[in-house]
Amino acid sequence: MLARLLNHRQALRIALGTLALALLAAGLLAHASTARRRAPALPSRTISGPPTTLGELHGRAAAVVFWASWCADCHAEASAVERFARSSAGRGRILTVDYSDGGNWRAFVRRYGWSLPVFADPNGALGDAFEIRSLPTTVFLDPEGRIASISAARQTVSSLARGLSAAA
Repeated sequence: MLARLLNHRQALRIALGTLALALLAAGLLAHASTARRRAPALPSRTISGPPTTLGELHGRAAAVVFWASWCADCHAEASAVERFARSSAGRGRILTVDYSDGGNWRAFVRRYGWSLPVFADPNGALGDAFEIRSLPTTVFLDPEGRIASISAARQTVSSLARGLSAAA
């Protein structure tokens, strides 16, 4: 009886371990499927900042930062995003998307002095096309406009620089 119980426990451990590995592999494969695919088109015009399109960035790596005014981590990274956008390394290479906000995006942009392009995604369709799962999320694009990587981590000036460098 004891041997049978131990065999069941061992079988259960093996099954749980296999399930954990399958879930991990599925997560890695799901993320990998977005790598190096063409980035979805942005809306035709910005709601704040200079007008731009992804097409104007071809030939240079870029970052698209998805955020919302209600997101605490978005507030935490906002100053770093603006500082990097004003730096020589980031100038003209950072775009932002106000994702399914419903909040006060104008106050957010004004509070952090954002001078970079801001696009609206009021119904979340653009975020869905980019496969955004949480906020903030930054999508790094390679010089051909393909998705090089996606980071759900809060960004800093140095992480933005590293992400752009790796995407190039």
